[in-house]
Amino acid sequence: MAIAPNSFTNRKKLELLATAIKDNMPYILASKQEFPQSELKGKKFGASVHTYLLDPGSVTDGIVADPDTVTEVELTAVMANKNTSIETDLWEDLNDIEDFKKIIKTKGLKLARSIEKDVIDQNIYSSFQAVVQPKVGGVSVFDTGVIGDSSAALGELAVAGRLVTFAAPTYTGKVSRGLQRNLLPDDIMRDLYKSRYLGECENTSVIEQALMPKITMSSTMDTAPTITFVADNTDSNSNVLNYKPVSTLTASSGKTLEEGAAYVIPDVYVVDQSGMRTNQPFVVIWHKEITGVNKGVATYTYKIPEVRLAVGDQKGAGNPNAWTPSPLANLTFALTPLLGASKSYLVTQTRLDDALVFDAYTFSDLPSSRTENVGVDGPIALKCMEFGDGKNGVQLTRIDAPYLSKIWDPRLSVTGYIEV
Repeated sequence: MAIAPNSFTNRKKLELLATAIKDNMPYILASKQEFPQSELKGKKFGASVHTYLLDPGSVTDGIVADPDTVTEVELTAVMANKNTSIETDLWEDLNDIEDFKKIIKTKGLKLARSIEKDVIDQNIYSSFQAVVQPKVGGVSVFDTGVIGDSSAALGELAVAGRLVTFAAPTYTGKVSRGLQRNLLPDDIMRDLYKSRYLGECENTSVIEQALMPKITMSSTMDTAPTITFVADNTDSNSNVLNYKPVSTLTASSGKTLEEGAAYVIPDVYVVDQSGMRTNQPFVVIWHKEITGVNKGVATYTYKIPEVRLAVGDQKGAGNPNAWTPSPLANLTFALTPLLGASKSYLVTQTRLDDALVFDAYTFSDLPSSRTENVGVDGPIALKCMEFGDGKNGVQLTRIDAPYLSKIWDPRLSVTGYIEV
């Protein structure tokens, strides 16, 4: 629909707002866009989109080929949305761009930080490795140990590319003051993250993010939840090759599974993206993910990232991300906790910078509304609609920021915990 000049949809105003939002999203700046708009067009809030994790296959010695059966793992993300609204009269009164900038800090910053927090909450625990720094002598340890160990853990999986570490100012402030010599600058990263960029340390770029969580495990935190596997494929001698995917845990009687709680699966190790078996202990973290929408409000579930467990390194084991040296003696067994009950932790994340997928999309217009979609360089797009509120006799402006976010492969991320 054509829009008259000087209406609420003045593109310059919207571009300023979109830019203000993007500039307050350091976590999302380290991401990639995966889906073309043609694929997302017409999707609604709460709708699912899918991609597939390719099978690295197997390698055969000699000159005789032994073809694999390709196993692709379907991955799913759910469309999310945040919005803010104002009275149209207020918007239209701000004809001067300088006047308009005055509301950017309130509207743009609040919308940006709301989106950033939601994306962090859903992705910070998408890791198959974790590093914990306990107190020493009852005192919290604020050094680069968690950063270095997290970077090394990704190195053990041969993760290639630029690594970024996100941590709260409570942690980064002490690290940067006490160990400034370990934080070397990178001009490109400084331009991208501005004052939030602290420097390069242990092969990763350290970024300050105030929305990184601090969690406290309750006295009833489950220290021995169980996981259950079911055999899937077998060879000609009925030996188990792999187990069906698992994405849930069972709580112990009288105990609670708590968001952010990390556990090691005993005698299970990570398979890297190339299909190589590693010696890195396999960790699962209980976390929430958006599943859809109910009456206009997002719905969530709690789970662990999907575990696809293979036995040894045999053909026909599917597309595993975990392996165990021999078939499981028991299909149900307890996990080993990495965190302690009644203890508090600052949470960090070290990941490949483009491990996070963040895409914007546009949904259908409301009938009889004046609408325009505006984007900026990067993942942020705004949808603005003007419509009448007949009940109260006012015109309203609604600003939506639709998006989807997902770390498809938790092998590209390590979650860190500093006890405080």
